[in-house]
Amino acid sequence: MFSLIGKEQPVSDSLIDALGFARAGSFLQGQAPLGLFTRMLDGQLAQPDAQRKSFVNWTLEGENTASGRYFLHVTAHAEPMLECQRCLRPFICNINVDNRVELVRTPAEQETDDLDDDGIERIVGSKRFSVLGFVEDELILAMPYVPKHHECPSDNGIQADRSASSQEQETRRQSPFSVLEQLKKN
Repeated sequence: MFSLIGKEQPVSDSLIDALGFARAGSFLQGQAPLGLFTRMLDGQLAQPDAQRKSFVNWTLEGENTASGRYFLHVTAHAEPMLECQRCLRPFICNINVDNRVELVRTPAEQETDDLDDDGIERIVGSKRFSVLGFVEDELILAMPYVPKHHECPSDNGIQADRSASSQEQETRRQSPFSVLEQLKKN
């Protein structure tokens, strides 16, 4: 589900003419269920139904310059459930995208350095450019490499059990010198 605001641009199953979209300065916004972004969720925790049905909100804006360069500005927000790598508990991770990419006509242009490179990524624009595929790519790039809570929830009960068992192990463990002393006496 998405809507088009601005100059008319034919949209079919989230496919657009990317260069035409940027040339016209079009604007597209929408939302899609998180469950549609299967590549992003691949290898992650199984998403509960409520999470799979939550929406990924996104916008796409075409831009062009007087020098004939074309850009897409994408924003997106998703909240998948990931596993914290510190405490190994599931948590909802806020993923935000705000990126601008340059559209080029051919793969050869993608590799050229003659354009004043200001660190902007270049992608090949096509007449059948998948908006949702592009949004998903940007979300995948924005996902944390090592997902973790900002602050893991405390487990006072678990921590108390761990500290009690570690103290018990310490008292049971004998000093290596006391073992040597027993051997010396025998």
